[in-house]
Amino acid sequence: MCGLGGVAALHGSPLPPETRPVLERMLDTLEHRGPDDSSIRVDGAVGLAFTRLSLVGLDSGNQPLTSRDEQVVLMANGEIYNHRALAATLRDHRPRTASDCEVLVGLYAERGLRFLDGVRGIYAVALHDKRRDRVVLATDPFATKPMFYAVAGGVLVFGSEIKALFDHPAVRGEIDWDGALADQSLSNFLAMSLSPVNTWFRDVRQVAAGTIVTVDLGTGAVAEHRYWQPAEALPEQDAPPATEYVDRYRELLWSAVEDSLMAEVEIGVFLSGGVDSTAIAAIAAKLGQPLHTFTVATEATALNGDVEHARLAAELLGLENTVATLPAGTVPSAADWKRLLWLMETPLAGPEQYYKFSLYRVAKQLRPGLKASLLGAGADEFNGGYTELLAMGGGWRRFVGNTERLALARVVRPELAPWLGQKSAVLLSRAALADQPSTMDSYRDYVLWKWRDVAQYNCWHEDRSAAGNGVEARVPFLDRRLVDLACGIPVSMREALLWDKRLARAAVGDILPPRLANREKKPFFDGRTARYAKAMVVQLLCREGMELVEEALAGPVMSGYVDAAALRSTVADLRAGRSAVHPEIALRLVNLGLLDIAARAERVPFRPAQVTLLAGAVTGDPAAVRREVGDRAADRASVLAFGPGTRFAHDPAAGQWLLITANTVTHTVAEDRAPEWIRFLSGVDGRRTAGELADAAGTTLAELAGYLGACLESGYLTARYAAPLAEVAR
Repeated sequence: MCGLGGVAALHGSPLPPETRPVLERMLDTLEHRGPDDSSIRVDGAVGLAFTRLSLVGLDSGNQPLTSRDEQVVLMANGEIYNHRALAATLRDHRPRTASDCEVLVGLYAERGLRFLDGVRGIYAVALHDKRRDRVVLATDPFATKPMFYAVAGGVLVFGSEIKALFDHPAVRGEIDWDGALADQSLSNFLAMSLSPVNTWFRDVRQVAAGTIVTVDLGTGAVAEHRYWQPAEALPEQDAPPATEYVDRYRELLWSAVEDSLMAEVEIGVFLSGGVDSTAIAAIAAKLGQPLHTFTVATEATALNGDVEHARLAAELLGLENTVATLPAGTVPSAADWKRLLWLMETPLAGPEQYYKFSLYRVAKQLRPGLKASLLGAGADEFNGGYTELLAMGGGWRRFVGNTERLALARVVRPELAPWLGQKSAVLLSRAALADQPSTMDSYRDYVLWKWRDVAQYNCWHEDRSAAGNGVEARVPFLDRRLVDLACGIPVSMREALLWDKRLARAAVGDILPPRLANREKKPFFDGRTARYAKAMVVQLLCREGMELVEEALAGPVMSGYVDAAALRSTVADLRAGRSAVHPEIALRLVNLGLLDIAARAERVPFRPAQVTLLAGAVTGDPAAVRREVGDRAADRASVLAFGPGTRFAHDPAAGQWLLITANTVTHTVAEDRAPEWIRFLSGVDGRRTAGELADAAGTTLAELAGYLGACLESGYLTARYAAPLAEVAR
């Protein structure tokens, strides 16, 4: 992993003398991505800045790299896994160093814009072609390694992170409020978005996944060439039998993991206990790679079983597992949140990003030599990981029907939008409703949507979380061969191979026990664990007198787009437990305002140590994990009350207690089945805290986690904070 930055003069103009200080500022901004080495090269109309994290060719992989005739100058961030095989195909441009990335110089010199067609790896590329007087920017098929650019003031400015572009005075640091608020990923509007990845900032563009961007330095013309996108379904007659799909997937997954182990430094695995990360760890272990595994423990991941299953997987594989624990109720300070947000560069930052950043910090502190980590990211998106979720309790046919509605919602004609709520697929044809054609294959639309999501969300924050700690994130499941295989499954075979990841599960069934291979999908926050993330967000928004909210609203633009009184009222309602708005929607608006202010201000380069590390570490002891994250199902300081119209009553004749809502008995509890839970609920009076109630009932909140979580999620119980939030967060 490295940091790339550059400036190129357009329309035949030379670079001004102040370009070198700009490049030096870029190096400073990108230092966290490449702490091992740095360089600046100014060559005619192009200036390049490079920071290096050395993983391969430690002594001879410094960049930029050049062709023998000095006409091609290249910087690359990432790894070219099949560089040796590619080098063997070159005629006149064999690599001269041990750098895996140097093969790209020869490939470009001999093949031009087709130079990435056979490349396997994770990469972002910036290339100066002096003979053709152009700059070439490119990313891998999933934008695993990012590249952003802007054309302004007669120059092209580009870099691995958006913040590096703002080091040039021609690039304005301003949020694109109109574009941001219209984005589906910001609002969670249920429609498939196939629009370009949103960079959130005005005039800043991302080099799209699987795309090459060329900029003619003479004319300033910008052109795009897409060299890869997910494969389309094979015709039925060309498809192999299902067993061959499983065998081929297994073979490719082993190859992808072996590729991802390419390094001359220490590599780790982030182990969630799910089938994806566990399969990667198992294959790596069987390939003889010494690995250390890391797991994040929060109230949510302890409750959903991630921590337990990660420990079990590590024990079965003979791998050491370190657990980064965040104490119950952990909330970052306002200053820490703003620094982390500046690293992430996206309003979509939330609890997941904070927890993963903390995991990287702990891993790096314990293992200073760690420079790469393997992740299970991307497996769900293309292997049917969300089929059950989108089926909403139904089967494959309902999943397909729901994807059709999501696809249609993207292109519906505004005047016919009300028909979406009236079983539109029955009453009106897709052609009548749509403003633009779809593929008419809703699963294909779904795959393209997930392809966008991977670049917009998954790879984006995984890259920043890792890069912010001097680590490279590697994603074996995002091997283009694996994705093409899964996406190419014929329509008639999709249910058999893609429902609940059947293909991927079957492919690893020979190396994982059923308990791990068939473990159900566990999102980072879901169902009864979601309240922990919500609680963290609410506390973050409310602490210190809504400091982050007020700071965001004080920015120069936000008040023109966001109703300040409504936002304050929403946050207050969230704190009181009576708002229907998801807390992360409010946080995303606040994040936008904070990013707008940060981008306009005199910026301080990100350094990992700037963010307070609240996580600790334990190894292999479940009891220690429970002590660290807290034996609780709700915040001990939260005051519990029954929701509107809900009460708990005793029926002595039947020997049971009744949970009554709107004068209807919704649940019964036998006196001899759950005495601690009965004592707990009997004490709920709207004044006592959850901790006090648990103590009086002679139990712990952890023991009541399932019951209490269900009641909080359903609204039978509500929670509010009696103590000042600053005190609760400590």
